[in-house]
Amino acid sequence: MPLPTRRPRHRWILPKSLAAGLTAALVTSACSAGGTAAPGTAHATPAGVGNLLTMAYQAAPATLDPAKVDQAFAGFVSPAYEPLIRRASDGSLQPGLATSWAYVGTGNKTFELTLRDHVTFADGTALTAQGVVQHFQYIQRAGGTAAALLAGAVITAPGDRTVRLTFALPNPVAPDIMTQDYVIGDVISPTALTAPAALATTTSGAGPYALDPAATVAGDHYAFVANPRYWNKAQVHYKRIVLRVIANPNTALNALKTGQVDAAATDFSISSSAKTAGLQIVQTPFVIQGIALLDRDGSLLKPLGDVRVRRAVNYAIDRGAISKALLGEYGVPTTQFTVPGGEGYVRANATAYPYDPAKARQLLAEAGYPDGFTLPMLSSPFAGIGTMAQALSDQLGKVGIRVKLRTLTNPNAYVSELAGGKTASAAVGYGYQPTYLEGLGLFLPTAPVFNPRKSASPQLTALFGKLAVAAQAQRPAAAQAVQAWLVDNAWFAPVAASPVFYYARPTVGGVKVSPNSPMANLADWYPVR
Repeated sequence: MPLPTRRPRHRWILPKSLAAGLTAALVTSACSAGGTAAPGTAHATPAGVGNLLTMAYQAAPATLDPAKVDQAFAGFVSPAYEPLIRRASDGSLQPGLATSWAYVGTGNKTFELTLRDHVTFADGTALTAQGVVQHFQYIQRAGGTAAALLAGAVITAPGDRTVRLTFALPNPVAPDIMTQDYVIGDVISPTALTAPAALATTTSGAGPYALDPAATVAGDHYAFVANPRYWNKAQVHYKRIVLRVIANPNTALNALKTGQVDAAATDFSISSSAKTAGLQIVQTPFVIQGIALLDRDGSLLKPLGDVRVRRAVNYAIDRGAISKALLGEYGVPTTQFTVPGGEGYVRANATAYPYDPAKARQLLAEAGYPDGFTLPMLSSPFAGIGTMAQALSDQLGKVGIRVKLRTLTNPNAYVSELAGGKTASAAVGYGYQPTYLEGLGLFLPTAPVFNPRKSASPQLTALFGKLAVAAQAQRPAAAQAVQAWLVDNAWFAPVAASPVFYYARPTVGGVKVSPNSPMANLADWYPVR
């Protein structure tokens, strides 16, 4: 998409890893924060180093290679790899393998990191700036989902402890993508890069743990042992960690109750039983569900080309009722594709479209549709999207918008048809991201799945261009301006932010997340008395 200059030259291209926005909606991976916890656990006393922490996830990764693993499965990689920058549970950025970092000059195109001294990988190789350059170059060559985050970047080592990334385009989120959340900051040992095929089934990082291949069965469970070479031994809280794959939420609940697992990342369906069982429930809004009004120029469906019609759709939705009915106490009604406390969130926009059927009918009549119209809508049963689509269908029908649902049960077929650009609207779920990354994946013309009809606006282009080059201190305000434009122009009809849940036994401390740190980090967990 052109930058807002008189002679636009640049285009933003969607990193494949931004499909994680959709992956997060369709695959339970991670997320959560500031939720509820069983009494007596919030201030429990650490009990030294524990023998074993067992964690359950609903699905297994296809690979353990940081260059190729999907971001949704970062939890399987992070125990063994130390990121350059660590995202703390409160959302702040903390030193990891890098002790400091900063953009060079203005425009967010050159980014430098200073590395920590006296760090070795689990295989004994020393951490060097040139080794980090080799790591990033491997990421670029490997062709995994993370490669596009570094597309066109030139990586060099101007000093023994300095790594410089020069991006092809302005990139205001370089510090974010260097964290464990986006995996590419999880530096691989240069020795392992001489035979990278082995990274699919082994680990070779500088993190607190290392994979124990002899005790691991891929697809079922993954065993990690403490790394004796880890630079921060005080951060190693267990001698061993085992990650189990338990697809069924009720099976995971039973394993939690009996102590077969200590924690689990699974869904809302067991929350009531988990609370009764005295388990910690940690969650935060993460996946925004609602309608993508895709045909914004009205070339497929004329009514959607009128902003009054798109606003009428928003006024016709009782977000509070749908959120409570489908997600109970954990759903958060929303009109924005961001979350409370997240980047770009505008508090005033929380009430931008109160439930007002009369206002919806008025807008439809003003636009020339007093009797309403038929709205084709693509849907999928995964991650609650289909259930929400049905509830939306009922409510929109009350103001004369007759929803014609087309539900595809195969997720690949759903994504393919969504990306095909032949549907006027779709029920969607999109995982929270910083607004710059969200733009690449959700609303810019180059977003292939969620903006398949390449909707564009000079005003949005200009606002996004300002965000791309904003200094870090100005980035929040620039992100808010983008989100406010999307709400006012009703490109979407967001309904509710749905959490993904972590459940834990009272014997586990440190299970925390927050809106800007939705992926829990097992390295922060510890045994409690």
